[in-house]
Parts: sequence; structure tokens; C-alpha cells
Amino acid sequence: MTTVARRRTPAPSRRGREVPRPARGRSPRARGAAVLRAVLVLLLVALAAAGHAQQRFNFLAVDDQVLDAAGPYYFVAYGDSGNAFAKAGPMADAMGIDLDYDADAGQLVFENGVTTARWDVTRDVAGGLEHRTGTLTVNGEPFPRAIPSALLVDGTSYVAVTPLAEAFGGEAAWFPSGRVIRVTLPEPDPLAGAERRTPRVGLHDGYARVAIDVPADQPADLLVADGSVALRLPGLPLAATDRRPGGGPLQRVYRDTLGGDPALVLVVDHAVDDAGRGYRLGRTEDVVYVDVGPDLQGEPAAGRAPDPADPPVAAAAAPPVERRQVVVIDAGHGGHDPGTVSDWAQEKEIVLDVSLRLAERLRNAGVEVILTRDDDTFLTLQDRSTFATTDRNVFVSVHANAAPNRGAAGIETWVFGEPLDPSLIDRAIQENGGGEVGAALTAEAAEVADIAGDILRETQLNYSLNLAQLVQDEMVDATGANDRGVRKNLFYVIRNSRIPAILVELGFVSHPEEGRRLLRDDYRSDLADALADGILTFLDAGGVGGDLAAR
Repeated sequence: MTTVARRRTPAPSRRGREVPRPARGRSPRARGAAVLRAVLVLLLVALAAAGHAQQRFNFLAVDDQVLDAAGPYYFVAYGDSGNAFAKAGPMADAMGIDLDYDADAGQLVFENGVTTARWDVTRDVAGGLEHRTGTLTVNGEPFPRAIPSALLVDGTSYVAVTPLAEAFGGEAAWFPSGRVIRVTLPEPDPLAGAERRTPRVGLHDGYARVAIDVPADQPADLLVADGSVALRLPGLPLAATDRRPGGGPLQRVYRDTLGGDPALVLVVDHAVDDAGRGYRLGRTEDVVYVDVGPDLQGEPAAGRAPDPADPPVAAAAAPPVERRQVVVIDAGHGGHDPGTVSDWAQEKEIVLDVSLRLAERLRNAGVEVILTRDDDTFLTLQDRSTFATTDRNVFVSVHANAAPNRGAAGIETWVFGEPLDPSLIDRAIQENGGGEVGAALTAEAAEVADIAGDILRETQLNYSLNLAQLVQDEMVDATGANDRGVRKNLFYVIRNSRIPAILVELGFVSHPEEGRRLLRDDYRSDLADALADGILTFLDAGGVGGDLAAR
């Protein structure tokens, strides 16, 4: 991946770069790079010692609006990757509820005028992730199952998404095709906070009566269906009701909504029709009542009601917040930057050809593809990194490898992160441009390697690792090349990504056999097919990727 100026008698170094024979002294430029490298080593040691707190894998939406500021987050460093958390403040704003903190009780308090949810909060992340009953109460009642506590991390509160949605009558669902956790809230209740009326039921000789207290000006009418009579009471708050009196002509009375209006539905054991047979409506100044019985004859009904014998019609499900599948392919180097050059191959040409083949495979599978370059054009690393935005699904940077040891061969895939081996800092510096420029960009990349320090810009490490492993396995299986594995390093081109991002090394152009193989049309097709298979498996599995979750 490093630009090489060829000479007759090269002195190869890391990644095939030719270097001059060592002199007794070092130039100011070399000394500056060495100082930066030493600083990077110390920075990596500090980052390795810091515990990663929360990571983002997916997207969160409330009523179809994606909430980048809210999360979701996962506390994977504490062994918890199954509970999606959101920042409490932005989540409350999106749900239209108030949020306060009760310092005396150590609780977050969510309110909307009808519901009050109190959530125990703790700074002990590991302890707070343990599921307990009583952690959350809703209107004074314990939440019906054990859940994590609210967490306070670096002054920011986080709460589990699903319990918060359910506490306020909503629901949360996972849509893997778009990696979206979708929270759906109930329609606002225009009668919220009003006193709710409860009906009374009385049995008499030959008929049953359902009566309810109402204001003097309360409108009321009847709708009739086969086997039922519905008392419609527009605008009147009704208490939850479902009673089965037993005996007599009234089998059941329950609260329902008809045409958007509150109603009481009376299920009867006799024939009724819209001409008034089998029922009658009556009222006093402050009471409305309905009598039902086989011998009654009342005024005609206002219309037809749904037949309770019919199966309920399922409400049309709101479409999930689908994010179109978009893959960014970054062919490394280009223009005046040839990348790694050997006697057999030139990196910029290999990676562009494989990238174009990969783009064709993905487009044929219905995936939208964005190429950072589709010809022999040079882009800076900074320019390339801007393509990995949240409205896209995957970022893949394609490169080829080289080494001073011409016996080195194989395929490897990288994700952004602190390298376990400090010697890989040199590798990052070379990949990021070499010299002082490469060292400076590597230092800049290291500043965001601490995921806990800048959550919104971290690289979604776990999903990137899943994608990397899928792609690595497919390429090795398709080509039989040496498997050099999945690894982490401070590569600038994927530092800013907020979507799964990987950098693949297709092979070593410095290896006599592999370098020649990379020039073959069939071998490049195999690589492109394998890359496409890995990416498509990742997208189809919602970012988890086949059996990876069980590994």
C-alpha cells in the first residue's frame, strides 16, 4: 500500500518501501517521526489500560425518526451485548416525556402526565447490568420483569430501550435488514388525565341494564351488529372494562373504540337489529343506560357496529424503518500514488480492478454501491474517510500488501482499533502516508481509538469484526491463500467511520507466486466474488453474519 520509487538495487523495508542505506546521523524529519512514534506507543499503552465503556452497533428510531443522538449503546466490555441502551435525555425528548433526577432516591423520573416511571440509577456499570426486579416502577407498580438499572457513565445517563418504551405503552422491535431498533409509541390519548367513568351492570326480570354516569350534555347513540349493541359516547373517558355478568340476556360488556370514539359493547344472547329489536336506549340528566332483552323494542340504532363474532382485523403494521443497503468501496491509492510496486504487480491497478468487479457483483444483488474512485485518480486519506457516513451500511477499503521478506504471503483483514502489538505502529504510520505525515495521521487516529472517549464517532468495533471475519473466511476459502487473520490497527482511512468498516489486503505483490497470481483475471474474479459473498452475508444477517454470534 506504500508508494515506492523503484531503483536498480533496492533496499526493501516494511511494505516494500525502498529506503536509503543507513547513515550515521538521522535527519530532522526522521527524528520528528521517531518522536511521534514514541508518543504513539505511550498513547496506546494508556488506551489499552482504559476500559471501553459503551459501543454502538445499530441505529435507533422512535416513530420512524432515526435518533443519532440517543444511541443505541451496548456495554460489551462488561459482558453485555444483548441489551440496547439509549441516552436518557435524547430518548425522553423523542418520546415526548419529561425527565428529572431524584437525587434523594437515586432515580431517574420519566413523566408524561399519565404515567410516571422511576428507574434506579447507578454508576456501577457491571452491577447495574444485572437484571433485577423492582429496578423500574411504573405508576408505583414494579415493572413486570427483571431488567438492568439505569447507568450513569461520565455524567450521561443511559436506560434500556425496550423497558422504557413498554413503560409508556409503546413497543420496541428489531429490524435486522436495516440494523434498526424501532420504538413505536401509542397514539396520544386526547382524554389523558381526565376522570374515567366505570359502567354499572344490573340484572332485572327479562332484561339487563348497563348504566354509566355522564355530563348532562354528553352525546350518546347506539350501533348494532349481529349479537351485539354498542353504546357510543364521544369524548367520554371510559375506565378499562371487561365484565361477564353470567345469567340473563347480557353475556359480556367491554370497553372499545368505534370510529375513534369511546364505546361500551354489549354482547347479548338474543337477536337484535338496527330497527330497535332487543334493546332500548334511555337517559336521565346525568346517566345514560342501555337495556337489552329479547322482548324489548327501542328506537332504531344510528348504524352498524363490528360483529364481535368476527375475528379482529389486525391493524396494518407500520412499515419498518428500512435503511437501503449501501456499500462504499474504496480502492486504495491511485493517480500519482501507485501504492506497493514489485517486479510483478502494482497495487493501485490490482485494487481498482477488484473493486470494480466487486461493485458489479453487489449491484447485481440489489445493493447500492458508491466507489471512492472508479479510475486512476488520487484521493487523500481524509477525503476517502468522509464516505463512511451513517446513511450507508458498510465501508470496505481494498489494498494489496508487500514485505521485505519475499516469502511473506496471504490475505489479512483489518479493523480500526489499538493494535495489540506495538510494533504495528510502524505499519500504521506507513499505511497512513509514511514519515512525519504518516506519524501525524496515526497520532490523530489514535485520539479516537478510545471508544469511551468519543462514543458518537467510534467505529462500531464488534460489527466491523464480524464483517471482517466473514470477508476473511470467504477470501481464504475461495483462493486457498494463507490466512493471516483479522487484526486491529490505527488506519486513518477507517478511523472516522460510524458504520462497519474494514481494510482488506488481497495478498502480497512482493511474493513471487502470489504477486503473479494477483495479475490473473480469474484470481481477481475469485477475490471479488468472495468479498461480495462476505458482505452480502453480513447485510442479510443484519450485521451479525451467519454463525459468528455463536463463536
